[in-house]
Amino acid sequence: MTLSSGLDLSGSMPRCRFTETLAATVAALGIVSLGVLSPVGSAHAAQPNSTANSVASTSSAAVGVLRAPTAATQPVAIAGFAFSPASVTVSVGTTVTWTNSDSTPHTVTSSGSGPLNSPTLSQGATYSYTFTTAGTYAYHCAIHPFMQGAVTVK
Repeated sequence: MTLSSGLDLSGSMPRCRFTETLAATVAALGIVSLGVLSPVGSAHAAQPNSTANSVASTSSAAVGVLRAPTAATQPVAIAGFAFSPASVTVSVGTTVTWTNSDSTPHTVTSSGSGPLNSPTLSQGATYSYTFTTAGTYAYHCAIHPFMQGAVTVK
């Protein structure tokens, strides 16, 4: 079997084992197949020099890759003595990360009672918090109380 890259793999493994090994490798690397690999015995089973080996061909039996859900993130910049965006709406489980771009130090501190309580953030420093409960979380900079923001978690 010769792949379009010119790599000849015909002598090393039987076609069925080669297909299984390649499918496992594709899945491990997180590459989504375009239908190049089909189950042996299907109408589009790989045959040498057939159009089933073409990257352009597709099949309903294409190898799929399931990806684990990734945690959502939401950046908030601290710049020009303001939080930007000042208000964000996120889903439960989202991590919000504030990054201080000002040369002046700032904090991210809950207004009233709340979970946000960053240390003083110098320029380039970040503070992250993962929201696990729905609600609205108002916050401000303890050094510059006119700087205000809110995170709404749904």
